[in-house]
Amino acid sequence: MGGAPIELLGTNDDTLHSLLRAAADAGPTAPDVLSGSTIVLRYADVEALAHDPRLAGVGLSLFDLMEVPEGPLRTWYGRLMFTNEGDTHKRLRSLVSRAFTPRAVEALRGEAARSASDAFGRILADGGGDLTERTALVPMDVMASLLGVPHEDVGSLARWTEALSPTFGIMSPEEIEAASDAIVGLLAYMEHLTERRRADPADDLISNLLEVEEQGDRLDHHELLDMVANLLVGGHDTTASQIGCTVLTLLRHPHAVTRLRAEPDLLPSAVAETIRFEPSIGVVPRTTTEPMTVADVEVDAGAGLLLSTAAANRELGVWGDPDVLEIDRFTRSDVPRLLSFGAGAHYCLGAALARLTVEEVVRAFVAVEPGLELAVRSDEVEWRSILGRSPARLPVLVA
Repeated sequence: MGGAPIELLGTNDDTLHSLLRAAADAGPTAPDVLSGSTIVLRYADVEALAHDPRLAGVGLSLFDLMEVPEGPLRTWYGRLMFTNEGDTHKRLRSLVSRAFTPRAVEALRGEAARSASDAFGRILADGGGDLTERTALVPMDVMASLLGVPHEDVGSLARWTEALSPTFGIMSPEEIEAASDAIVGLLAYMEHLTERRRADPADDLISNLLEVEEQGDRLDHHELLDMVANLLVGGHDTTASQIGCTVLTLLRHPHAVTRLRAEPDLLPSAVAETIRFEPSIGVVPRTTTEPMTVADVEVDAGAGLLLSTAAANRELGVWGDPDVLEIDRFTRSDVPRLLSFGAGAHYCLGAALARLTVEEVVRAFVAVEPGLELAVRSDEVEWRSILGRSPARLPVLVA
């Protein structure tokens, strides 16, 4: 059973949505050519499986497939929330979420607004430029503020996280070597910063993690370093990639920008809609822990599943006009739940911070008068994929 094989993991450009729509028309699942995993395509199935206790993360299976040797990179990756399940995952998430509060996230809006305004200010002063390049450090500026990292160190953090972002997918031998070097540098830096915060606490996440305790438990030294590096790497590329996807969507829909200028209260809904419409992360990888039926196929224990949130978030019959960008969609009471940040125990811990950062970038983008337009044809935009998919370059001109 299942549809014809498709190459989901190797597709990150504008053909993604037509590929997924054709696959979903053929059936609720399809095998992925590159990984052999079963791709789950329907909204109801994706949502149910995201909560299913019979599914687990991918653990170190990809590292085994790539033959990543024992060492700092493998050790770090094996201790992340992303690669752990059950009590271990629950404990780590509980301890970190106590410090990762909505109030702490909202306090970062000013930094996100400042960084975004600076990026677009340079674009406006130059009469144009590459939006991908100019906005690349906005998420890192915000994460640095959250963690209490000095602004002058942001560039070094960005280089380390860029080298580490591919660890959540399939890496080449060169990428494995670069990531191995990067984790050593990043953890050494974080150890130095953590010791400074231990001696002189500040109002930042590292200081809060040093203090937070739940039922007599707290992160040990290595867990703290691993967690901070995890948040930094996981949060930077995915948010930077979504900024690219969101801004490209707005450049392709100037009527939405015009409406946002007139109705700024629609900003949160508009950002949610661009994430639904053009996601940087469109799949949640999972592994079965026992034999089970997945939609129309029987799978063994240990089988790989790719929950396609990108397909689910554009499913006909679920979203009304799924291929139409409606920036007020998420103001409606009957709107389905956005699946782009996952669901269940592995719902993205940084979802609120990612939304906030993208919102402030969109606010700065909309504020540019008379506006920005693509300097190339829309169909000439090239895509890339590291952890998230995004436009490789977004050359724009001031209209």
